[in-house]
Amino acid sequence: MENLLKNTTALARAVCQNYIDAFRKSADKNGPLIAVDATCGNGHDALWLAEVCDRVYAFDIQPEAVKTTAELLGAHNRSGKVELFCKSHADMKSRVPEKAAVIVFNLGYLPGGDKEITTHTESTLCALQAALELLRVDGLLCVTVYWGHPSGREEREAVLRWAKNLDKGIYHCVHTDMLNQPNCPPEIVLITKKKEG
Repeated sequence: MENLLKNTTALARAVCQNYIDAFRKSADKNGPLIAVDATCGNGHDALWLAEVCDRVYAFDIQPEAVKTTAELLGAHNRSGKVELFCKSHADMKSRVPEKAAVIVFNLGYLPGGDKEITTHTESTLCALQAALELLRVDGLLCVTVYWGHPSGREEREAVLRWAKNLDKGIYHCVHTDMLNQPNCPPEIVLITKKKEG
Protein backbone atom coordinates (compact mmCIF):
# COMPACT_ATOMS: atom_id res chain seq x y z
CA MET A 1 0.00 0.00 0.00
CA GLU A 2 1.25 3.46 -0.88
CA ASN A 3 1.39 5.88 2.04
CA LEU A 4 -0.55 8.80 0.54
CA LEU A 5 0.45 11.14 3.36
CA LYS A 6 4.11 11.00 2.30
CA ASN A 7 3.45 12.32 -1.18
CA THR A 8 1.24 15.32 -1.92
CA THR A 9 0.92 14.39 -5.60
CA ALA A 10 -0.24 10.87 -4.76
CA LEU A 11 -2.78 12.22 -2.27
CA ALA A 12 -4.15 14.76 -4.76
CA ARG A 13 -4.39 12.12 -7.49
CA ALA A 14 -6.11 9.64 -5.18
CA VAL A 15 -8.81 12.18 -4.38
CA CYS A 16 -9.19 13.11 -8.06
CA GLN A 17 -9.34 9.43 -9.03
CA ASN A 18 -12.18 8.91 -6.57
CA TYR A 19 -14.20 11.62 -8.33
CA ILE A 20 -13.30 10.28 -11.77
CA ASP A 21 -14.41 6.78 -10.76
CA ALA A 22 -17.73 8.14 -9.48
CA PHE A 23 -18.31 9.97 -12.77
CA ARG A 24 -17.40 6.84 -14.74
CA LYS A 25 -20.02 4.80 -12.85
CA SER A 26 -22.71 7.18 -14.04
CA ALA A 27 -21.18 7.97 -17.45
CA ASP A 28 -24.44 7.34 -19.30
CA LYS A 29 -26.03 10.42 -17.76
CA ASN A 30 -22.90 12.53 -17.40
CA GLY A 31 -21.57 12.38 -20.96
CA PRO A 32 -17.85 12.47 -21.74
CA LEU A 33 -15.44 12.84 -18.86
CA ILE A 34 -13.61 16.16 -19.31
CA ALA A 35 -10.58 17.33 -17.35
CA VAL A 36 -8.47 20.49 -17.29
CA ASP A 37 -4.80 20.65 -16.35
CA ALA A 38 -4.43 24.35 -15.61
CA THR A 39 -0.63 24.20 -15.22
CA CYS A 40 0.71 21.34 -17.35
CA GLY A 41 4.39 21.84 -16.45
CA ASN A 42 6.29 18.66 -17.33
CA GLY A 43 3.11 16.92 -18.47
CA HIS A 44 2.70 14.26 -15.80
CA ASP A 45 -0.80 15.33 -14.72
CA ALA A 46 -1.90 15.84 -18.33
CA LEU A 47 -0.73 12.31 -19.15
CA TRP A 48 -2.43 10.82 -16.11
CA LEU A 49 -5.66 12.68 -16.88
CA ALA A 50 -5.50 11.55 -20.53
CA GLU A 51 -5.28 7.95 -19.32
CA VAL A 52 -8.38 8.19 -17.13
CA CYS A 53 -10.57 10.83 -18.86
CA ASP A 54 -12.12 11.20 -22.31
CA ARG A 55 -10.73 14.66 -23.09
CA VAL A 56 -8.19 16.96 -21.46
CA TYR A 57 -7.46 20.65 -21.93
CA ALA A 58 -3.97 21.62 -20.71
CA PHE A 59 -2.43 25.07 -20.21
CA ASP A 60 1.00 26.52 -19.54
CA ILE A 61 2.56 29.90 -20.31
CA GLN A 62 5.99 28.43 -20.97
CA PRO A 63 6.58 27.07 -24.49
CA GLU A 64 9.10 24.53 -23.19
CA ALA A 65 6.49 23.16 -20.76
CA VAL A 66 3.95 22.75 -23.55
CA LYS A 67 6.60 21.10 -25.76
CA THR A 68 7.65 18.70 -22.98
CA THR A 69 4.01 17.84 -22.31
CA ALA A 70 3.36 17.21 -26.02
CA GLU A 71 6.40 14.92 -26.23
CA LEU A 72 5.35 12.96 -23.14
CA LEU A 73 1.80 12.55 -24.46
CA GLY A 74 3.13 11.46 -27.85
CA ALA A 75 5.45 8.89 -26.29
CA HIS A 76 2.43 7.34 -24.55
CA ASN A 77 0.02 7.61 -27.52
CA ARG A 78 -2.24 10.07 -25.72
CA SER A 79 -1.82 13.18 -27.90
CA GLY A 80 -5.25 12.79 -29.49
CA LYS A 81 -7.02 13.14 -26.15
CA VAL A 82 -5.35 16.39 -25.07
CA GLU A 83 -5.65 19.91 -26.42
CA LEU A 84 -2.60 21.95 -25.39
CA PHE A 85 -2.56 25.72 -25.02
CA CYS A 86 0.52 27.89 -24.58
CA LYS A 87 -1.65 30.36 -22.69
CA SER A 88 -2.27 31.51 -19.15
CA HIS A 89 -4.61 29.37 -17.10
CA ALA A 90 -6.57 32.61 -16.64
CA ASP A 91 -7.67 32.15 -20.29
CA MET A 92 -9.25 28.74 -19.72
CA LYS A 93 -12.85 29.90 -19.79
CA SER A 94 -12.48 31.14 -23.37
CA ARG A 95 -10.64 27.97 -24.47
CA VAL A 96 -12.56 25.13 -22.81
CA PRO A 97 -15.95 24.71 -24.51
CA GLU A 98 -17.48 22.23 -22.06
CA LYS A 99 -17.95 21.56 -18.37
CA ALA A 100 -15.17 19.66 -16.62
CA ALA A 101 -15.45 16.92 -14.00
CA VAL A 102 -11.92 17.49 -12.69
CA ILE A 103 -9.67 20.56 -12.85
CA VAL A 104 -6.14 20.44 -11.44
CA PHE A 105 -3.66 23.21 -10.65
CA ASN A 106 -0.06 22.99 -9.44
CA LEU A 107 0.92 26.45 -8.27
CA GLY A 108 4.55 27.52 -8.07
CA TYR A 109 7.28 27.03 -10.67
CA LEU A 110 8.07 24.45 -13.33
CA PRO A 111 10.00 21.56 -11.73
CA GLY A 112 13.51 21.69 -13.16
CA GLY A 113 12.75 25.05 -14.81
CA ASP A 114 13.50 28.69 -14.12
CA LYS A 115 12.46 29.36 -10.51
CA GLU A 116 11.97 33.02 -11.39
CA ILE A 117 8.98 32.06 -13.58
CA THR A 118 6.13 31.26 -11.23
CA THR A 119 2.39 31.39 -11.08
CA HIS A 120 1.17 34.78 -9.87
CA THR A 121 -1.56 35.62 -7.42
CA GLU A 122 -3.63 37.82 -9.73
CA SER A 123 -3.77 35.42 -12.70
CA THR A 124 -4.18 32.44 -10.36
CA LEU A 125 -7.25 33.96 -8.73
CA CYS A 126 -8.73 34.76 -12.16
CA ALA A 127 -8.03 31.19 -13.27
CA LEU A 128 -9.56 29.69 -10.14
CA GLN A 129 -12.72 31.73 -10.65
CA ALA A 130 -12.88 30.59 -14.28
CA ALA A 131 -12.36 27.01 -13.12
CA LEU A 132 -15.37 27.23 -10.81
CA GLU A 133 -17.50 28.35 -13.73
CA LEU A 134 -16.26 25.43 -15.86
CA LEU A 135 -16.67 22.85 -13.10
CA ARG A 136 -19.61 20.47 -13.35
CA VAL A 137 -21.92 19.90 -10.43
CA ASP A 138 -20.24 17.28 -8.20
CA GLY A 139 -16.95 17.98 -9.98
CA LEU A 140 -13.63 18.55 -8.22
CA LEU A 141 -11.18 21.43 -8.34
CA CYS A 142 -7.81 20.29 -6.94
CA VAL A 143 -5.19 22.97 -6.26
CA THR A 144 -1.73 21.92 -5.08
CA VAL A 145 0.10 24.94 -3.71
CA TYR A 146 3.89 24.80 -3.83
CA TRP A 147 4.74 27.89 -1.85
CA GLY A 148 8.46 27.57 -1.08
CA HIS A 149 9.48 30.38 -3.42
CA PRO A 150 9.62 34.17 -2.89
CA SER A 151 6.07 35.00 -4.03
CA GLY A 152 4.62 31.67 -2.91
CA ARG A 153 3.50 32.74 0.54
CA GLU A 154 1.44 35.62 -0.87
CA GLU A 155 -0.16 33.34 -3.46
CA ARG A 156 -0.91 30.65 -0.86
CA GLU A 157 -2.57 33.15 1.49
CA ALA A 158 -4.65 34.62 -1.35
CA VAL A 159 -5.83 31.18 -2.51
CA LEU A 160 -6.79 30.15 1.02
CA ARG A 161 -8.63 33.45 1.60
CA TRP A 162 -10.45 33.05 -1.74
CA ALA A 163 -11.49 29.46 -0.98
CA LYS A 164 -12.59 30.30 2.56
CA ASN A 165 -14.94 32.97 1.20
CA LEU A 166 -16.68 30.80 -1.40
CA ASP A 167 -20.45 30.44 -1.00
CA LYS A 168 -20.99 27.51 1.38
CA GLY A 169 -24.36 26.82 -0.23
CA ILE A 170 -22.63 26.06 -3.54
CA TYR A 171 -19.16 24.76 -2.65
CA HIS A 172 -17.44 22.47 -0.17
CA CYS A 173 -13.78 23.35 0.47
CA VAL A 174 -11.03 21.33 2.17
CA HIS A 175 -7.46 22.41 2.91
CA THR A 176 -4.69 19.89 3.68
CA ASP A 177 -1.46 20.94 5.34
CA MET A 178 1.46 18.65 6.23
CA LEU A 179 1.73 19.98 9.76
CA ASN A 180 5.01 18.42 10.88
CA GLN A 181 7.04 18.67 7.66
CA PRO A 182 9.75 21.34 7.20
CA ASN A 183 10.50 23.74 4.35
CA CYS A 184 7.06 24.87 3.19
CA PRO A 185 5.61 21.49 2.15
CA PRO A 186 2.96 21.63 -0.58
CA GLU A 187 -0.64 22.09 0.49
CA ILE A 188 -3.81 21.00 -1.26
CA VAL A 189 -7.09 22.88 -1.61
CA LEU A 190 -10.01 20.73 -2.75
CA ILE A 191 -13.29 22.28 -3.87
CA THR A 192 -16.45 20.52 -4.99
CA LYS A 193 -19.49 22.15 -6.53
CA LYS A 194 -22.80 21.13 -4.96
CA LYS A 195 -25.00 23.00 -7.42
CA GLU A 196 -24.83 25.72 -10.04
CA GLY A 197 -24.66 29.18 -8.55
